[in-house]
Amino acid sequence: MKSTEIEQQTSVPVKEEKKAASKKRKPPIKRLLLPAFIFVFIVTQIPFIVTIYFSFQRWNIMRPDLGVTFNGWGNYQRILTESAFWQVVSNTLLLTSASLFLCLVLGMTFALLMNRDFIGRGMVRTMLVTPFFVMPAVSGIVWKNLVMNPNYGLTEYFASLIGTRPVDLLAQYPLLTIIIIVTWMWTPFFMLILLAGLQSVSKELIESAQLDGANKLQTFFYIVIPHLLRYIEVVLLLGLIFILQIFGKLYVTTSGGPGYSSTNLSFYTFRTAFQSWDIGGAATIGVITVVMTIAVMMVLFLFLRRTFKGELS
Repeated sequence: MKSTEIEQQTSVPVKEEKKAASKKRKPPIKRLLLPAFIFVFIVTQIPFIVTIYFSFQRWNIMRPDLGVTFNGWGNYQRILTESAFWQVVSNTLLLTSASLFLCLVLGMTFALLMNRDFIGRGMVRTMLVTPFFVMPAVSGIVWKNLVMNPNYGLTEYFASLIGTRPVDLLAQYPLLTIIIIVTWMWTPFFMLILLAGLQSVSKELIESAQLDGANKLQTFFYIVIPHLLRYIEVVLLLGLIFILQIFGKLYVTTSGGPGYSSTNLSFYTFRTAFQSWDIGGAATIGVITVVMTIAVMMVLFLFLRRTFKGELS
């Protein structure tokens, strides 16, 4: 009995020493991440807090005599009751959903093509990726002047070949035109992410499925697609964030017009701040945009989780 008690007493400090040694060996992850966390908080959260503060103020730069006064929920009530705001919201949702769908379909198509071996694959892949690296303002100017200009653009050239009058797409179908430009620019991003997922699919798994009698269509839907679900989730969430913030293309092509027919929430914030000089209203729209973006991301995330159930867990 005495020997067992002595062993138990001696084993306790040994265990404590091992725990202390293991703690010393562990890298200080939290302390290493703290500077990055502080930097991100300063860069992102403090400006957002300032924006929330101004959203409760009445401040028009063109009327300095009125000063900056507290307005409570007045800005929110005024913005949410404007018909132009809800038109802009519908434009934003239509632009985002249509662009995401087209980018996903085209990105998957090009990824499947680029996953094959053929002569000049590297050159073709480089050409397909190039639109993603063009600056938004430059791509908007190219599409506006060289492609869709009804006087000297490509639309005028092809219309003259078939003997018809060219259509001014930017004036008659502005939102559709913006969707085409956004899809052209963001499809390469979708293609790159999905291509990385396709290249990580196990060839042995595909070969075993083909040996079991599965055709190419069944292999794609029952093996490739489940493997790509995580990549699809990532690319949709990232695409949603970036497409909701589109500004440069709108500024150089349609300027949000005619009227508000091609204005999204980002450009509506710009028009309110730098055309109406309503800082309180612009801050209010910015806060609403952030809340709506988070809500749409959560809905999309839940939709993907429920659609594919345990595949994404």
